[in-house]
Amino acid sequence: MSLRRASVVALLLVAGCAPTAPPDEPADVPEPRIGHVVAVHPGTELLHVINYLARVYAPPVRDYDYRRAVDAWFGHMREHPAVVHARALPYNDFADLGWALEWPGPRLVEPEGFSHLGRIKDDDTLREYLRLAVAFAQDADFAGFFAAHEADYARWVAEFEARLRAVDPLTPLADFYGTGLDKTLYFSISPLGVVLKANIVIDEVAPRHAGYGPILVPFDPRFLSEGPTTAARFDYTDVALSNAVWHEATHIALEQFADGQRELLMDIEYADALSRQFVVFDEPRLDTYFFVHEVLSDAVAIHLKGVHFGDALAEEHLAQNEAMGGALYRPVVTHFRTTYAPRRTERDFRAHLPALAAFIDGLPTDACE
Repeated sequence: MSLRRASVVALLLVAGCAPTAPPDEPADVPEPRIGHVVAVHPGTELLHVINYLARVYAPPVRDYDYRRAVDAWFGHMREHPAVVHARALPYNDFADLGWALEWPGPRLVEPEGFSHLGRIKDDDTLREYLRLAVAFAQDADFAGFFAAHEADYARWVAEFEARLRAVDPLTPLADFYGTGLDKTLYFSISPLGVVLKANIVIDEVAPRHAGYGPILVPFDPRFLSEGPTTAARFDYTDVALSNAVWHEATHIALEQFADGQRELLMDIEYADALSRQFVVFDEPRLDTYFFVHEVLSDAVAIHLKGVHFGDALAEEHLAQNEAMGGALYRPVVTHFRTTYAPRRTERDFRAHLPALAAFIDGLPTDACE
């Protein structure tokens, strides 16, 4: 009970009246929270192994003990049909499809669809990719390899979990959104992965796991260090970890916040030097959607970086984006600082999305100063 309410109750008792709650006292509102788990997902790691052998996107996987173990166990499988098939992929982000595989096994549960990944490679190609991945896992005894490295996985999971708890990037993120998330973030430690990314296709690829919002956490060589036994360990700084979480979690959040109002983002008419390079799909509106998705995710990270780590780091981040032709980042960050954040308790991120879309749509093309 608050001090104010306790005082009111005491006065009523002295006066001989039955205590009643003051009509103007607001009800307690729970703080928004974002739940999470940390694990190594076998399905995504299987596809990372296949993509690594196929040299999809020529991933710069660091030379450390785990990679050498992969080479020793799977090196003879470089011409397996799954590996040959994977070489036709444009990049290795398709590891998200590993959530269609169930364990023990693997056993393929046919996806209902592939979301935007099906616009990049046709569905038949992706279904065959998964079927061949199951055959690869059986032929190469992937389950045996995975079991042999459970101690490594547990150590890396514990290291990342400890860093999450120490830095606590999710609390300020939930406060910025003004709401929690429908999904539990699943930080998927990927010892052979090289792309930090959010999985926003899980609802179609594996709807039975739609309660999760997976974020692939690769062993990026920039954020690893090796001890005397050449055992890699996480070495994320507070800033690097926070930036990664704020950016990727916002991709997950935007899918929730845009539900029912996705057209607002797809219909934005805006262009700059960076957006003109963002051509992935045959449908321009889809390119716009994912371009805005990327800008908003990084703008949230930049805004929070300024709040929690200082304006100098936020300005450095903005300058890097502007050097790539990204003129939209600065006005969006300024909008967060001056318009959204001061009134966030009145209108959370989802409720503010129409105003944010209108703000971007009203900016002059190639002239976002």
